Amino acid sequence: MSTNEATPLLGKLASDPGEHPLHGCAENEPPATQTGKRFAPWQIAVFFGIILARADTSLVWATHETVASHFDNLDNSSWMMTSFAIGCCVTFPLYGRLSDDYGRLRPLIAAYVLFCIGCTLCGIGQSYWQVILGRTLTGCGASGIVSLASIIITDIAEPLDVAVSRSYVNIASILGISIGGPSFLGQVPIATACCIIIARGLQNFLLEADRSKNSQMEEPQDERRKRLPSFDYLGAVTLAIWITSFLVIIDLQVQLSWTHPLLLSLIIIGIISFLVFLILETYPGGRELLIPLSLFKTEVGAFCVGQLLLVGSCQGFVSQIVPYFINTRGSSDAEAGWLIVPVSIGNAVGSLVAGRMIKRYGSYKRLSLASLFLSIAISIVILVQWSYPMNALGSLTSFPFGLFAGMVTSAQFFGLYLCAPKQQMTTAIGIYYMSQQIGIAVGITIMSTLLNGQFEKTLQYLLVDIPGFEKIIESILSDSSIVKELSEPVRSLVRQSYLSTFWIVPAIAIMAQAIAIWPLASTTEKYSDPVRKS
Repeated sequence: MSTNEATPLLGKLASDPGEHPLHGCAENEPPATQTGKRFAPWQIAVFFGIILARADTSLVWATHETVASHFDNLDNSSWMMTSFAIGCCVTFPLYGRLSDDYGRLRPLIAAYVLFCIGCTLCGIGQSYWQVILGRTLTGCGASGIVSLASIIITDIAEPLDVAVSRSYVNIASILGISIGGPSFLGQVPIATACCIIIARGLQNFLLEADRSKNSQMEEPQDERRKRLPSFDYLGAVTLAIWITSFLVIIDLQVQLSWTHPLLLSLIIIGIISFLVFLILETYPGGRELLIPLSLFKTEVGAFCVGQLLLVGSCQGFVSQIVPYFINTRGSSDAEAGWLIVPVSIGNAVGSLVAGRMIKRYGSYKRLSLASLFLSIAISIVILVQWSYPMNALGSLTSFPFGLFAGMVTSAQFFGLYLCAPKQQMTTAIGIYYMSQQIGIAVGITIMSTLLNGQFEKTLQYLLVDIPGFEKIIESILSDSSIVKELSEPVRSLVRQSYLSTFWIVPAIAIMAQAIAIWPLASTTEKYSDPVRKS
């Protein structure tokens, strides 16, 4: 059988098309997939692409207000992040389905092309909404770069190595967010180089896999696609409308009241599109379902709910670290930015430790629950400690928070890998990532909205005797960096106000983590073949 760019990395076993291709097949494994071997250049490029995709996010976090101000749109600066989230959430499920129909390489190349087009638009855009369009396309590309990396891992890694390899994806993501990236236009040549290296490397890998496993490879993709039902275009459109409406509502509710006609219209559109999507996915007709609802009746649903809660609580807390030190210590943006490093390092270490522990002991459920309970304990410590003045060393408390969050995330992905129906693995991974992205958007918005609302009320109470207090409060809420320019008495009151309201952030995190115990505990631990054999 000939191999081309549309062929999956490794075909499924002809004798059992539902089984993962590498379960019990290590003896004839191609050299590129052997455990313990060094990474091939194309595999390094895959991880570097993840770093770039996440570094782009970090760049926007740092510059979105500056870019929006350049176009006289400071009030809409959050759209640079919301549009990216929309692009990610809408396309996460699509890449899984497309990679099943067209192989891994073509969707991955398409993801890099979208990422490059989006970065180019952001760099050369002459209006703010051109930049927003660029951010949306960048999100569409970044989602494929990240999710297809995990799909590729499930293709080429031994079952117990999936947890370790997946931890490298987490480390690459965290590294990208921590170190930031070049300008929008500066990312284009780097992404192009990664795409070329990956494309050439995968072609060679496919040829080697063809020689090593020729008798076990499945039929060509062109022949397989002729037998597939038609793609679920209606499902994709209604899902996109629903997710877009939902995320736009989350963004606009900060500026508009819930009775505003625009918000009411979006709510109606979102509800209708969601109901239509459910109907379409319940009665497929001759379509190939984009997101089979039956997946949510399996343990995949529990893993996705867990990720929505856990990642949302973690990222919601992390998003408030910089404002905390700006408002309580008068730190600059750069100084406060460094204080995210402990939680980032903790997350990376936790991912790696969890991967190694799962590979050695084979258990992911007990590790998930133990890490979750420890994370709740650390959140309680943060709730108490961060409500009082502290120096920069106090931020080290966030290290174990990130550590246990990283351990839970890695363990949960491995659980998803073992529990998801093998024929629907790529779809499950896409939904898993979509749940994370929705959790991030919801978590950050809820924590930020509740914290800022209570912070404003406390400021109004404590600063009422200060001349011009209303203008001072407005300035603080629109640009927290102004705190260091205030007089010491006023700065002290601002610090007192923030400390007395910050408890909201860890409290929400604790509630989300406590709720997540149920979906995590409801799963039944499964084991990969190597564990069963032992």
